[in-house]
Amino acid sequence: MIRIHRGAEPDELRRVRLERLPELARIARTRPPRSEEIDGYRIAAGPLWRAQNFKCCYCERKIPKLYNDVEHYRPKASATREPGSQDRHGYWWLAFTWTNLLFACPSCNRTGKNDRFPLDAGSVALVAKEAPPGKEKPLLLDPAEHHGIEHIEFVFGVIPARATSAGVPPGWSARKHWWPRARGGSLTGDWTIRVCGLDSSEHIELYDDHVDKEARPAARDLEEALKRRRDVTAAFDQAMRLLQPGKPFMGLSYDALRLLVPGDALAPWNLAWPEPREAGRSPGRTRRR
Repeated sequence: MIRIHRGAEPDELRRVRLERLPELARIARTRPPRSEEIDGYRIAAGPLWRAQNFKCCYCERKIPKLYNDVEHYRPKASATREPGSQDRHGYWWLAFTWTNLLFACPSCNRTGKNDRFPLDAGSVALVAKEAPPGKEKPLLLDPAEHHGIEHIEFVFGVIPARATSAGVPPGWSARKHWWPRARGGSLTGDWTIRVCGLDSSEHIELYDDHVDKEARPAARDLEEALKRRRDVTAAFDQAMRLLQPGKPFMGLSYDALRLLVPGDALAPWNLAWPEPREAGRSPGRTRRR
């Protein structure tokens, strides 16, 4: 998961908001608006999809625009806010707010997050028409506000029982895989992994495949260049291309490359992998300071 930049709000979304929001406000005077009554926000799908480099905002897999979801960071019709709040009302007044919209795959959104929006202890849920964040303390990372690499890391090893899912192949959980965990004990990183199902068996199979087909070959080429003591910067630059924001599973590539080619091997060449806060933010090689 990496930070995304939405860009300017589309004019079409503004028009839909001006048209639909008064009707939702009228409904809300007597009862909470239902999910099927909150429509029109799908107009933002294309701009969000392109702004996110055609990737799911949570797991970073490349996805087509068709059949995938315009996701509401703060859920539109109902919200499950445990452990910090028992309130269940949705954020219908933010249903057409550009800064509340993301683009997500069904695994992360429908199967994973759905209407979950965990708040930390001491939070007070927003009420109708109140602007975020108010007194809310979200435990879910906002991809437009947080650089996920600073909160989530990928490791290679046997997965703890909590991270496995039903229906996995025999012996699957006893083998080593690439899987996500909170970086540095990040509370929001841990909650985001669990809420979005980033540690599901489906995601983990995709992570393993990506490392085998993309990160390992790049790491092998860099290792060979280091052994030959030739073309090292070219091989390093080639590996760094996996850390461009438009690449799938960029956060995974970051941790895989750092494990497969440790920084000590790069130091004699005055090269270094970027720090988590800098990964994916600037092109080109990273020089040691």
